[in-house]
Amino acid sequence: MLQIIPIPAFADNYIWMLQNDDSQQVVLVDPGDERKIMRFLEQESLQPVAIMITHQHYDHTGGVAALVKKYPGMKVISPDSIVSEKPLSIDLPIAEFITQPVSDGDQVEIAELGLQFTVLAIPGHTLDHVAYYGQGMVFCGDTVFGCGCGRLFSGSAEQMSASMDRLSALPAETRMYCAHEYTLDNIGFARWVEPDNQDIVARDNVELAKQEKGIPTIPSTLELELKTNPFMRFGKPEVKKAAEKYMGKALFTDAEVFAAIRAWKDQEYD
Repeated sequence: MLQIIPIPAFADNYIWMLQNDDSQQVVLVDPGDERKIMRFLEQESLQPVAIMITHQHYDHTGGVAALVKKYPGMKVISPDSIVSEKPLSIDLPIAEFITQPVSDGDQVEIAELGLQFTVLAIPGHTLDHVAYYGQGMVFCGDTVFGCGCGRLFSGSAEQMSASMDRLSALPAETRMYCAHEYTLDNIGFARWVEPDNQDIVARDNVELAKQEKGIPTIPSTLELELKTNPFMRFGKPEVKKAAEKYMGKALFTDAEVFAAIRAWKDQEYD
């Protein structure tokens, strides 16, 4: 049976590790901190066979070079723009380690674990951002958080809202593995946007109980995000009305509504 193990890193990151019960071979997703990963791998006598990168930010890629040097022969799967374009971070020398640059629609096969993923381009947080979808789960990096989404760095509201639509089209039961533990904070903002949404109130209670026990609030499911996440609900009349009230004007497109609630959170809540 496949296990998905969260390895906490930095203040609030998760590095995801995929492992079959009967194997010491593992896959790492967004290994930003090599120290935490190497310590865990050594303690458990594990052998990484592949790294999957969702986007170029250092807290997702900072451990790649050290891991490749310690475990030579690994696949390093990454958005192709990290190879072909100058990354946002000038001190991000990972292009030389990438063995499989990928783009939208590509298939990623990790034979050692019997896994296959489809690459989905989901720009917005960054232009290069991708997700990996397969086995009923999606590794979505910093695009969708629990009840929230990533800030817009190099992408636009139009791109991000389109990426949200794309992820929303996945099966409702899809498990969503994001890269940060921001859920409770995001729920607070969601309650600003939709104070009468009882699904958000219920989620607040459930996630608070998890945090008090030291249990990660993620993965969530797409079904839960579609009920509670304002950044995936920008097409709903309630969210549009709240965004228009905040902006003090009518909003005519989904991208305008998304941009309004993103600005609202950036300027008034965070």
